[in-house]
Amino acid sequence: MDFEVDPDLRAFIDTVRQFRERELMPTEHDFLLKGDWDPQVKRDLEERGRKLGFWALDVPEDMGGHGLGELAMCMVAEELFKHPGMFEFGGSPEPTLYKCNPEQMERYTLPVIRGERKSAYAFTEPDAGSDLAGLKTRAVKDGDNWVINGRKTFISHVEQADFLILFASTDPSKKARGVTCFLVDKDTPGYELSRPIPTMGDGWTPAELSFSDCIVPDANRVGEVDGAWELANYQLSHGRLRIAAYQLGIAQRSLDLAIDWAKKRETWGKPIGSRQAIQWMLVDSFVELEAARLLVYRAAMQTDLGKATRNDAFIAKLYATEMSQRVTDRALQVFGGLGYTLEVPVQSFYRQSRLWRIGHGTTEVHRMMIARELLGATASA
Repeated sequence: MDFEVDPDLRAFIDTVRQFRERELMPTEHDFLLKGDWDPQVKRDLEERGRKLGFWALDVPEDMGGHGLGELAMCMVAEELFKHPGMFEFGGSPEPTLYKCNPEQMERYTLPVIRGERKSAYAFTEPDAGSDLAGLKTRAVKDGDNWVINGRKTFISHVEQADFLILFASTDPSKKARGVTCFLVDKDTPGYELSRPIPTMGDGWTPAELSFSDCIVPDANRVGEVDGAWELANYQLSHGRLRIAAYQLGIAQRSLDLAIDWAKKRETWGKPIGSRQAIQWMLVDSFVELEAARLLVYRAAMQTDLGKATRNDAFIAKLYATEMSQRVTDRALQVFGGLGYTLEVPVQSFYRQSRLWRIGHGTTEVHRMMIARELLGATASA
């Protein structure tokens, strides 16, 4: 096993770090006070990143991107998520869009890569959560069209999206094997953004969507009818690994802040870093973060080699999200009352890490899926 990262990749990540320090960090205080990005500020940052070449990083070179692999993208995500704004460079389509046919590529995938269109991924439902078999949004064939009825919830980026990547049940008798994927343009009659959903996290306001006799042409179907099982697994495994990488950035920044504070803050004439209670919190956080990083990097490397399994993403996300929750909690404790204020980002990281133990599959679902790998039919029984 080689634990060294390629020097060229290290150099590239260093340029990403410089972008974060020079461009993103000056916005942090304002972001913490508002709890979200100023839309114009974010657009300006995205444009500056694009001019520096930080665009379509993981898109294949023959489609106009840089062709970076999964390890590189996880390291980029780790660096960017040291800012509480969950900032990401643009131009990278949702993985499902790579499965489009040539005509759909021209209308949807390539415009996303060029920055002309944006998408939103509509999977989660009020009664289904992470369960593909439990989707109640129905799509019924009517000639050359599909009529869609149902609801989606906790859908990100909807207000800025030009179209949805929508998963709907087309044959309920097949459960998870009876789901189909569609591309739904935002101006399609019958599609409505019902309401934004306020959350306790910064920079994330998902939405609830409704579909009432929403007519979508069969030309907008991605893949085969009843064939979205593979698309969903492909999409979700990718997302889970990236989320695991986010936790590395969140935890690393929180730990760095806590270490710096432990050196400066004094009680009874001594820095709190001299107290064993504080030392052990910092050490436990450091060790757990290092372990999580190895799991995430391994899963990313396996993906780049074409050897990754769905279980690799489950393991990485399960451990990294729970690690991040513990690290941010300890960091807040080290800061004491100051950590609970909007003066420092630790409280924001704490709330963000709580989200990722739920999003893209709860930790309980991950444990269930890993148990199936360990126990086979016994786990299902």
